[in-house]
Amino acid sequence: MKKIIIIIIVLAIVAAGILYFTKKKQPESESGMELAEVSRGDIENVVSSTGTLETTGTVEVGTQMSGTVSKVLVDYNDLVEVDQVLAIIDTTQLHLTMEASRAELQAAKARMLQAKLEYDSNQDLFEQELISSFDLESYRISYMSSEASYSSTKANYEKNRNNLELYSVIRSPISGIVIDRDIEEGQTVASSYSTPTLFTIAKNLSEMEIFAYVDESDIGQITKGMPVSFTVDAYPDNNYEGKVKQVRLMPETVSNVVNYIVVISARNTDMKLMPGMTATVDFIIEQKKDILRVSNTALKFRPSTDVMHAVMEKKRAQRQNDSTGTPSTASQRGTGSQPRENRSSLWYVDDSGEIDVMFVETGSTDGVYTEISGNKVKEGLRCITSMQSSGSSSTSNGLFQMPGPGGRPSGGSR
Repeated sequence: MKKIIIIIIVLAIVAAGILYFTKKKQPESESGMELAEVSRGDIENVVSSTGTLETTGTVEVGTQMSGTVSKVLVDYNDLVEVDQVLAIIDTTQLHLTMEASRAELQAAKARMLQAKLEYDSNQDLFEQELISSFDLESYRISYMSSEASYSSTKANYEKNRNNLELYSVIRSPISGIVIDRDIEEGQTVASSYSTPTLFTIAKNLSEMEIFAYVDESDIGQITKGMPVSFTVDAYPDNNYEGKVKQVRLMPETVSNVVNYIVVISARNTDMKLMPGMTATVDFIIEQKKDILRVSNTALKFRPSTDVMHAVMEKKRAQRQNDSTGTPSTASQRGTGSQPRENRSSLWYVDDSGEIDVMFVETGSTDGVYTEISGNKVKEGLRCITSMQSSGSSSTSNGLFQMPGPGGRPSGGSR
């Protein structure tokens, strides 16, 4: 029996201790309050958008002549240098064309020399008055015609020679990486009014650009040089940074929404970013680091009228008991002069577990948290976000209006 009694006493003591410490640590549970602590952290005000990654300094390599591709010497993702041979067009037909044009050039030169000889000899006869001026002019025109024919044949010869010696070998105009290849060995290419693209070479994949669409309602906040952070679906845990390079003035309407293209420059140091990837972009309009902040729900909270009156009566009694007679400040009393635009009331639980209120200076917000400051504001301060009360509502009913975030009085529903 003694052992049973001792066990019962020990269990009773443990239960009483647990109950005591639970009540002491969680007074908000007993009063039906939900709390949010003032924390230290960062606040970012951003404008979100989406865009497409593109390479910078992209060059499309084509051909200036028609023919059959005999060799392709590079492939996708190959690194190339300036003047490196990319492909060779079959020169068999070019050699034949070159020989034919050389023969035509020699024949044209011979005709020109013959016409010149006839003109010179007949000019001597004209000076001796053995032929008429009409005959001499006919020889001169024949010479000029053969001279023009020779020039045309020579130009055609030079064209065929360039095709054989220069254009039959396709070279890289820049140093970079091959990101696209639209040619195969044995394929016939035809040069016409629009030059066919055989290779696409990017100058440098370590520098990328994002073409983002920004809604007309947000474009006024975007400026050149503004910092940007973005992610891609392929690497959702990697956060990349960039800067606004250009805000284009030409609007584009997508689904009846006016958008503007914003060009963003970004570094691709790890070489993971690829052309064509979709980027989720955040334009950082405002950024503050390591500041005191509180949940916006705490700044919007207003207790019932009974709680308000009880807190005000307590503060009034404290002022009457103040023997010095020094008036409290508005942030300490919770009443006084009209609050400024960047002030808001904050209801909290003090160290003794009692409800109190203060005015705080509000700053930047990201829609979830708001920057706050004040004499009594400190990290870990327990602020009230909601309260269950019997009878009256937990929000201001108009009998006692406290200003909300931005200095607007909060009355009735928000």
